[in-house]
Amino acid sequence: MRNRDNNGFFWFIFFILLMSGGLGAIFPLIFIIGVVMAITMGAVHTSNKRQESIRNESYRRTDNYYRAGSARKYSAAQMAKINVYLRSWFRTRRSLPIGSNIDLRIHGERYASLASLDVYRNNTFICSLSDFGRRYPDSYNEILKELSTLSEQGHAPDAEVIDVTAAEPVRPKEEVKVEEVKKEEPKKTATSQDFINEINQLNDDIPDENISNGLYETCALLKQIQTLEERFPASRDKLKKLYEYYLPILVRILKQYDNLQAAQTDPSYETTKEKLTRTISLINDAMKTIISSLTDQDFINLSADISTLEAVLQKDGLTSDGQMPRRGY
Repeated sequence: MRNRDNNGFFWFIFFILLMSGGLGAIFPLIFIIGVVMAITMGAVHTSNKRQESIRNESYRRTDNYYRAGSARKYSAAQMAKINVYLRSWFRTRRSLPIGSNIDLRIHGERYASLASLDVYRNNTFICSLSDFGRRYPDSYNEILKELSTLSEQGHAPDAEVIDVTAAEPVRPKEEVKVEEVKKEEPKKTATSQDFINEINQLNDDIPDENISNGLYETCALLKQIQTLEERFPASRDKLKKLYEYYLPILVRILKQYDNLQAAQTDPSYETTKEKLTRTISLINDAMKTIISSLTDQDFINLSADISTLEAVLQKDGLTSDGQMPRRGY
């Protein structure tokens, strides 16, 4: 963009001078501009070269730290031994010093191979170990030589280990407050009296006579069931479905019907009222059947006991034509 501006300015000056003084006045200006541009481009080129030289100087210093030597090839067994040593070393550490100012640092969560390592010089990152091997093969060979020696010795160098995680503050573990688990109280099972109270309360708000009479019968049957339940506790299992399913649904229906009293002009109101009347009649018949089932066995036992007693009395000759004889004096 700047070059475009300069070119536009140059052509503007060129046009002004052409209009004012002709080509003779332009040549000195062209010469001056050319000199200035050459000096500027040379300065930029020199600056870029200087920055590149400074950047490469650091690598050359690192490379020159080691003695230049011929590349050495390591066997698969030696490389495996190096990897075993490094895996053990980096299990509890993050850095391995090599020489006086070079250290290898792991850049992942755990050591997997030489590709897991970075090269640092005086605590300054240079590059990954893989890139280091391509740029400075002689120095890379010296690092492998040092690692091979360490793996053969089986112990760490005496130089101070730089732990990059040491600067991170150790945060104390937060105490986890264990809240006491509150024991849930077992849900109270509704009784006959609970349903009687609720149905009577809803019945007070229902104006229809047929429905109210049906609900009065429902409460009377529930009262009978309550009495039988108290006298025959073993029969309570037969009432489980009544208390947990039938009656809760009936109560929910009555509540919905009570809310619809304000919509008596709706065409569906009369149909719903008739269906509710039939439903109450059905549940009353169901409770009558349940009541019979509560005492069926007891009536059977009672009849059996009566028959047994009659048979014993007849056997003992104490009856005549099914009647007990009168005692004479």
